This record gives sequence, structure tokens and C-alpha cells, in this order.
Amino acid sequence: MRLSILACALAAGLLAGCQREQTPTTPEAPPTPADSAATAAGSPPEAIPGVVEHDFDAAIRAEDFSAHVQSLASDEFEGRGPGTVGERRTTAYLVQQLERLGARPGNGDSWFQAVPMVEITGSPETTLDIRFADGSSQTLAYGEDMVVGSRQTVPEARIEASELVFVGYGINAPEQGWNDYEGLDVKGKTVVVLINDPGFATQDPALFRGNAMTYYGRWTYKYEEAARQGAAAALIIHETAAASYGWDVVFNSWSGPQYDLPSSVDPSPKLQVQGWISGPAAERLFSAAGQDLPALVEAAKQRGFKSVPLAGANVSTTIKNQIRESSSNNVIGLIEGSERPDEYVLYMAHWDHLGRSFSSPGGDGDGIYNGAVDNASGVAGVLEIGGAFAAMQQRPKRSVILLLVTLEESGLLGSRYYTENPVFPLERTAAAINLDAMSVIGPSRDMTVVGYGNSSLDDTLRESLVPQQREPRPEPTPENGFYFRSDHFNFAKKGVPALYAKGGPDHVEKGVEHGQAMAAEYNRLRYHKPADEFDPSWDLRGVVQDLEALFEVGRRIADGTDWPAWSAESEFRAAGEILAGQRQ
Repeated sequence: MRLSILACALAAGLLAGCQREQTPTTPEAPPTPADSAATAAGSPPEAIPGVVEHDFDAAIRAEDFSAHVQSLASDEFEGRGPGTVGERRTTAYLVQQLERLGARPGNGDSWFQAVPMVEITGSPETTLDIRFADGSSQTLAYGEDMVVGSRQTVPEARIEASELVFVGYGINAPEQGWNDYEGLDVKGKTVVVLINDPGFATQDPALFRGNAMTYYGRWTYKYEEAARQGAAAALIIHETAAASYGWDVVFNSWSGPQYDLPSSVDPSPKLQVQGWISGPAAERLFSAAGQDLPALVEAAKQRGFKSVPLAGANVSTTIKNQIRESSSNNVIGLIEGSERPDEYVLYMAHWDHLGRSFSSPGGDGDGIYNGAVDNASGVAGVLEIGGAFAAMQQRPKRSVILLLVTLEESGLLGSRYYTENPVFPLERTAAAINLDAMSVIGPSRDMTVVGYGNSSLDDTLRESLVPQQREPRPEPTPENGFYFRSDHFNFAKKGVPALYAKGGPDHVEKGVEHGQAMAAEYNRLRYHKPADEFDPSWDLRGVVQDLEALFEVGRRIADGTDWPAWSAESEFRAAGEILAGQRQ
């Protein structure tokens, strides 16, 4: 999803384009398992528009990587939107390439794992109507003041005169001795919450994780906990530093079609309405309710904070939804192990991106979000690593899974579905290695590890980097919570040791400042914009080094007998111990 971890930190505040829109119809359905059976049976491969003709080699090469990215990020793939013609072309290409490199179908005789999805499109005409005890009112406008929607698959979601309650950070963390909902009944109410967590807010290393964000700070957690508490709605107050991205990111990410798993697959409680309000809108709201928002924010940082009803203030809204149920596909290839084929090393990348917009952001007529770096590069990397494993004279002792997932951009849904419905047992999966937006700035002295120190995989990476005279380094901005923003997180939650590493900013020839400048330029001009296109001037020497290092990490695990483990301090250790017990 991001060029580098430094890029992640800077990318958070971009997306200055206008609202994106997915293709309104589906001219071609995504491939089905029946399609894969025909492919596996030896039918001639379908000609796919936009594919670059290229002779691939078994070795990891810049030329091969480049050809994959050019194909996947071509205009003909239409931004790889789930459920569109772009998905059909993307997954057909992936199957062709997995067959070519020597993998076999990973889901029985199928290359696909169907992921049920529901597409919900709310109306941009939605408003939040707020009334106060003195009879005054405010109307918050969609886009400028707020962005709200509903995860409930109903034609109309409504809250009527729902009491507003400020619940601080909206966190219930017993192990931290912290419960913003203590003694509070929020059934039918609308909770207003702050983004991030108290550790970041106070910079107190003894509180949560200090500057480093925990999952309690993520917007996903805020909504999940509000729903568990019985709230009707939840509104997050946006603040750029705490969120690590600007209001434009909120608008572009949460407006337009939103994808989710259907309730039949994900029965967890869902809010009737959820969304964000801008900082200025929140200031006006609290002031009209007779409250001092900055003072309440300070109070919310302290242990023992008590929720504050916005006395007499209530909110009403009606959201009209267009609903379309469909499915998308995870693509799975397998390179079978030579000695312990029922043990696995898993490489993953998300193939999806943002599709296309017919409103031509920027006015240049280009409405295709090609997603070359994010994440055609990661998919290309998995294919290159897979080819290197398949070409080994002696196949790896453990099997290697090549998992290319859908719906990452919609909340890590494809990987979440896989971990809830694993094709290969999670307790037999030794490690998950995630490739999301490779660095294309050239060779670096470092690899940045997101979530550094979480598991023994960091040590395996360090050993693998020795021949390159490089070293792993922690992410520079742990406060931004990037560990929770890519597909490895779903594996970590289940206890599978997960590694997310990529080339860092310390450029071998031009230094850190050059790497930082390149990251800033990408974030400013291309991240989640139509301009994220393949560039023949990329310096891919660093990509090759990164892929060789990540291949070596997997090879050491695949040919070893040890099981990577979480560190004693990791929040995922308990889940890992459960998986280890299931192997006995």
C-alpha cells in the first residue's frame, strides 16, 4: 500500500483528488472456480488486454519484475477494482503466471478462494442534523463537515434524535486498566470519539505503548467497540497528527462505494451509522452544546476519565444505500514441499486497488487508479519469489503458499476472510511474509521492518541481509500504526508470525535525505492517485535486493525445522501459543 515506511508516514495526508467512483456496472464477472478448472485442464490461456509480452527467467530479475508491474498497472486492467472487468483481467493474469512459474492450484483443483462481498453506496446528499437543548440546530454537510455511512446491508439506515455522548478514546482495555465505557449505557446513542490512543496523546511510555499506536488507536477498533457496547452510531473526530492523514484522505477513502463482508459471513455487531467529523465541525458542535472540546480532550488522556453527555444535543440522519452483493477472489498458488508438505511458509500481497473514476480527477482525463507501486509491485514481488522457489534444484522442505488477496483497500477483507476460512491450517503455517508497495528508489543500506521486535522473523531477516551488508531497522513512525494497515495483521491476530519489511530510505549512493525526498514526492503526487503509474525510470536495483532477502527469509524457514515465535512482549504471543498447542 505504501512506497516505504517513511512514505507511509508522509502519505497519510494526501489524496487531494476528487471522489472516486467504481465502475457502475460489471461488464464481465470475476473468474469462478470453474474457470480455474478449465485453466488447470490445459485450455489455451485467454488473451488478456494490456499484458506486456516478455520472456521470464527463473531468477529474480528487475526486467521480470518490471514486466509484471507494467501489465498489472496498465490502463486495460482499469485500476484492479474488485468485482469489475479489472478483477477478471487481473486474476486471469495471476493464474497464467502461477502456472508458468510451476505452482499448482492452491485450493484443491482451483486457483481461487471466493470472497463474498457486499458493495454499499450511500448518498452524498446525506446530512447530519443536530439539535441542541436551547432549540438551536446545526446541519453538518457531507464532505466538508463529515463523511458517514452504514455497514448494515439495508436500503435505508436511520438514527432519530440519538443522544450524543463524548466517550474520549472509546477504549475498553482491561489489561491497561482503561475503560471509557465504564458505567455507561450507550444503547441507541451516538458516541463521539477521539482517534489514536492515550499513549500517543500523552507521549507517556508507561501508558499503552507510548508514542507507538496500539490497535486500540485504530478507527476500525473504535467502531467495533462502539458496536459491542450497543451504540447506534459512532463519529470519530478527525485530527491530522493523531490520525496521520488529512481530511482529504478521510473523504476519498470513505466516500463512494464501500465493500464489506456480508453479515452471513461476518455476524459481528454493526453500527447503524459510522463515520468521521472534521475538527472544525467538532469544535462548533461541542461549543453549541456548552462544552469546551480542547479541555475534554485533555481530560480524556487521563486514566479514570468519565464520559460526558452533550446534554440536550441529539443527532438525526437518514442514509439511503444502494446495495449489490457479489464476490471477489483471493488467488492461491502452491509450491509443494519435498519433505514436510503439510507445513507452510506463506507469501502474500494484495492485488486490488481503487478501480477507476469517471469524474477524471485533476481534469486531465485520466480516471484510472493504476496502483503501480500500490500494489502491483508487491504482487510482482510475490510472483518473482515464487518463481525462484519453483526453480530450486531441490524443492523447499516445507511447502510455499503464494497468496494474492483481494479487498485490502476496503479494510483487509480478503486476508481476513482467508484467516477465518484458511485453505491451509494456520497452526501449520510457520510464517506469513507480506509484500505491500515495494521501494523503487534504488539500493538502500536498510530494510524497514513494520512492527520491529514482534517476532523471531526479525532475526531471520537480519541473517539474510548479512551478504548484502544491510541491516533491518525499526519503522520511524510507530505512532502511525502501520502494522495494523496491511494484510499481515490478520495473520498476526490469529497467531501466525508475520513479517512486513521493505527497502528503507537510507539510499546507498545518495543518502537518507534523498530517500526521504523521493518518498515525499511519491506521497504528494502519486499515492492513491491516477498518477501511480509504472515509470521506466525507476531504479529497481533495490527491489531485486529486497526480494532476494525476503526469498532467503522464506527459504531458511522452509528448509528449517524450527517454528518462528512471537517475542515475549508481543501482543500476539498468546494467539501464537494457542496455534503452537494445536500442532502438538
